[in-house]
Amino acid sequence: MRTAVVCALLCAATLPGPSAAAYAPKAPPAVSVTVAVTDGADDSESGKRLDYRITVHNLGASEVHGARIEQRMPATTTSVTAPGGTVEGRRVGEQKAIWRADLPAHDIQVFTARAVLGGRTDLAVSGASAAPGTRRAAATVCVYVGDSYAPTACSGDLDDLPDAAPESAGGGGGGGWAGWAVAAVATALLGPGVVRAVRRRRRVARAG
Repeated sequence: MRTAVVCALLCAATLPGPSAAAYAPKAPPAVSVTVAVTDGADDSESGKRLDYRITVHNLGASEVHGARIEQRMPATTTSVTAPGGTVEGRRVGEQKAIWRADLPAHDIQVFTARAVLGGRTDLAVSGASAAPGTRRAAATVCVYVGDSYAPTACSGDLDDLPDAAPESAGGGGGGGWAGWAVAAVATALLGPGVVRAVRRRRRVARAG
């Protein structure tokens, strides 16, 4: 009996045990996602509705669970609709649309949103890089995976907003005031000469 027990212990000691690698946690598969957003326009104006199309593509070979797609609307947005998603923020400049979805491997999903622009404000609407005479309305979309605060992918869309016409443009008050100013200057300069010419004509008439 003792011999059998010793043999069993020796045999167990010589058998190869499971390697440490077998118990090591497996690293999650790398996530490869791209996103693109467009509203099909290059310029906009107050009161216009913008129809956004967001395309999310999972390039990886594994499904991405619980992806969060967030779109921040232009600063002058007054109302937002996001079919299949939710809208957060009530004040102008704080509104965004949010969708949650699983992204199958090599799959492409499309989301849509609509935004109506109000009057231009100073919130996040910068004309520093815009074409002369315009400002820009910017919308950004980012994809987040899990509870991460760092986005996996982001994209943006820019629309030019024309500046308001200057007050002096057109045939309104600006041009009228300029005309009155020119007339006043001409009268001040030519008035004395006109008076002298009239007096000379009267003297010549009397002499004749």
